[in-house]
Amino acid sequence: MKVFISHKDVDSLQAISIKSAFEKEGVSAYLDVLDSSINGGGKSLTEHIKAQLNQCTDIIVLMSESTKYSWWVPFEIGMSAQTDMPTASFLKENVDLPSYLSYWPRLKTISDVATYVAVRKRTERILNEQYSNFELSSISNRRKIETPIFYQNLKRELR
Repeated sequence: MKVFISHKDVDSLQAISIKSAFEKEGVSAYLDVLDSSINGGGKSLTEHIKAQLNQCTDIIVLMSESTKYSWWVPFEIGMSAQTDMPTASFLKENVDLPSYLSYWPRLKTISDVATYVAVRKRTERILNEQYSNFELSSISNRRKIETPIFYQNLKRELR
């Protein structure tokens, strides 16, 4: 598992805390503010972000009042949604989520990261056991089955 953390620049400190929480759980995470290989903008930046997303299995969207002014966060969400990548919002504060984000689970505290990781690993293990004879070799087939189950289980545990 590798998590892409999508956020607005002004929320970088909180994004770093989220990254640290995932790493504490043994999960690597990509965070652009810590990526020294980013240079330039436009097409090269777009290609770089796409490449980083393609190396990740999950995306966490850090939501704050500032996020609604981001151009990159919706782009990253759109890219991940095309592949049924497991997605969750991390609410920095009491934020009204746009309707397109209301379907996904919501993390509200750093301790919710441990719950996310535990549920994600458990869902993956159960899926491997239940579908051992079923063709899940393609990532898209696997995500179409696994992601909705993961959402249901995570939402139940985050209540």
